Amino acid sequence: MSSEGIELRRIREKLAALNGDDWQLCCEGDVSFVEAKTRHGELNRICTFHPGATPDEIDMVVGGPRMAAFMLKLVDRAIVAVRQTAPRQSASRQSRQRKHRDFAAEAAMKCDDAAFKMFLEEQHGLERPLTSDRAAQRLRSILNIKSRKELNENSAAAERWQDFRAAFEAWKRVGR
Repeated sequence: MSSEGIELRRIREKLAALNGDDWQLCCEGDVSFVEAKTRHGELNRICTFHPGATPDEIDMVVGGPRMAAFMLKLVDRAIVAVRQTAPRQSASRQSRQRKHRDFAAEAAMKCDDAAFKMFLEEQHGLERPLTSDRAAQRLRSILNIKSRKELNENSAAAERWQDFRAAFEAWKRVGR
């Protein structure tokens, strides 16, 4: 299991150990604290905040279990979606590889695309100004190639390009 998988399992176990307790922000005088209400109605003070704690810090702690549960549900949905599309993508990739494609030209066109440049900026640190030359340079660095021509000559580079292009398309689909 990957380190990410191990960490996800650890988070799930810790969330399950909370046993559905409801965390609430409570105050007594000038003291703010988190109180966990158990399934049996018992109230347990589990955390007291420093007077200098910001509202955002307090919200993050109080909402921790709820936020973790929400994020785990998103991860689970993403895993299901990937598993459902993986067989189709594998077959699609094989058929694409049978047809010779000019990946170098594709990459050049993407580097001229404003959305692709935004993707490079947001996801891969492309610095402004977002020019086609800067995009091409960043893409070569990400794909570990010296020239886009390698995308047509090196199958490993071509596969990295196809994966990268798929990540860009997925980024566009989720509303960027």
